[in-house]
Amino acid sequence: MAEAMIDPLRPPGAPARAANGAPLRWTPGPDELRLPSSEEEPVPQNTRQLVAIVDCFDSLRQHWRGRLDVFVGSDQFLYWDPAYVPGRKGGNPPVSPDVYVAFGVANRHRNSYVAWEEGKPPDFVLEVVSPSSRRRDEQEKQRVYAKIGVPEFFLYDPEGKLVPTLSGFELRGGAYRLLPRERFPQDAVGVYSEVLGLCLCTKPSGPEPLDGSLCVYDPMVGEFLPTRHELDADNRRLAARVAKLEALIEKMQRR
Repeated sequence: MAEAMIDPLRPPGAPARAANGAPLRWTPGPDELRLPSSEEEPVPQNTRQLVAIVDCFDSLRQHWRGRLDVFVGSDQFLYWDPAYVPGRKGGNPPVSPDVYVAFGVANRHRNSYVAWEEGKPPDFVLEVVSPSSRRRDEQEKQRVYAKIGVPEFFLYDPEGKLVPTLSGFELRGGAYRLLPRERFPQDAVGVYSEVLGLCLCTKPSGPEPLDGSLCVYDPMVGEFLPTRHELDADNRRLAARVAKLEALIEKMQRR
């Protein structure tokens, strides 16, 4: 087998090959270019659902920002049945996970995630339910993810109508088994994902009116992953401190 080309951007220790042993695919495959990337799909119906999706996606993408072999996607078609042809009968249509993570695939822009071209399904899927999608997320999509071999499936209801509001499942013997819930700092309660090495949690909302209760905890460092909103707020505070120090230095130099 030919050796993979050395990528100067590859972080030290990051594998040069995909999970299936092939070189990472950096260009879309023919089916990814051919298959539609958008159709009439449900969109988030309330701000709680939207904030949960965006916060989780941002936190996970930021967490693996230096990895070229980890892809974090959101609200994209996941094509899993090669027999499916848009506009024709037969085959199974794609699903659209709210957030998903795939290891051993190139971290690049995608039109859709085409499982047979990537060589594997995603490793982790999160569905954030809405009033109209609750039944589909709980039952239909869960069956699809089990059928195609997604190792972990998480389900979150920001409206709090599911009990518990956050559940995690791991695939065992072709069926999903419920993962145990644990307690974490800041009154958070959640589920550890062995696939991610992270914990998805719910905790009391913060001081901001649109703070979300879904968060990601990293047990290795004992900290919650920041969202983009939190990173922006930290950057603004840091910029304000720098400006204040610069003004103080200038004032002292004029004396």
